[in-house]
Amino acid sequence: MKSLAVKYLVVFIFGMLSGHAQMNLAYNLKQGDRFKIFQKADQNIVQDMEDTTHIVKNSIEGDFSFYVISVNDSVINVNFKFDRFKMNSTSNLAGNIMSVNTADLSNDEMQDKLFSGLTKTTLKMVLFSNGKIKSISGTEKLISRMVDAAGDMDEFTKELMKEAMKTEFGNESLSQSFEQLTYIYPTNSVKVGDSWQNAYTGDLSSENTWTLKGLTNGVYKISGKSKVHLITDDESVSMDLEGTMTSAVETYKSNGFIKSMETSSSASGLSTMKSMQGMKLPTTVNTKTTYKTETYVQ
Repeated sequence: MKSLAVKYLVVFIFGMLSGHAQMNLAYNLKQGDRFKIFQKADQNIVQDMEDTTHIVKNSIEGDFSFYVISVNDSVINVNFKFDRFKMNSTSNLAGNIMSVNTADLSNDEMQDKLFSGLTKTTLKMVLFSNGKIKSISGTEKLISRMVDAAGDMDEFTKELMKEAMKTEFGNESLSQSFEQLTYIYPTNSVKVGDSWQNAYTGDLSSENTWTLKGLTNGVYKISGKSKVHLITDDESVSMDLEGTMTSAVETYKSNGFIKSMETSSSASGLSTMKSMQGMKLPTTVNTKTTYKTETYVQ
């Protein structure tokens, strides 16, 4: 009986120690590591008008690949590129707005040609171990190839297109976009149940609180709760919306890279219709995004 009691005591103490163990959550990548990421996003935009409701549905899919080219004490240098991009956008009032699929370029539309250039350039990312992106470079060449692929046009028109595309595909814009995938780790070690904060900037800015929920079979489980602020501004409409976002993340303990991430957000506010004398419409945007690591080579 004594030996059995001691056995249970050892198990109990070990369990307590394990539950309070400090863990260093960070990217621990090596030169030559390769990852292929699948992304899918579904978004509903609802605008309340006087006599009707305008609903825009956006569906986006894509694949992109990461290749670690070098690692030093402070940063990770990564080559990455878009391998596939697909987008469908429809309106209950206007019908089909956009349909692009770089895996099927049988159509001769300018927008199909434009996005075909998205998959032809390798970009460079410099990443801190907590996922904060120091820089992304190479987008000038990316944008030029997209515009060149769109077809024949005069140089003035090309320059206008390039300038407009910087808001979506420029170095800073892509850094802010990809941080929503990579920037999830704390600067200090944590234990199960601990929380930490960080923030995203850009068109979608947010204040995030992350919590380490557990470690199972070499996979960290992390949850996130965020306050979000969405600001967009183009020639025809601008939006100013606020709301919340929840995140469920799984990452590999061995190297810190994501295994999967699911986010759901809802934001509401006003759209300003510039083409309708600045009419303001109550607007809600609901978005669900999924990321999965399709292949991993150590």
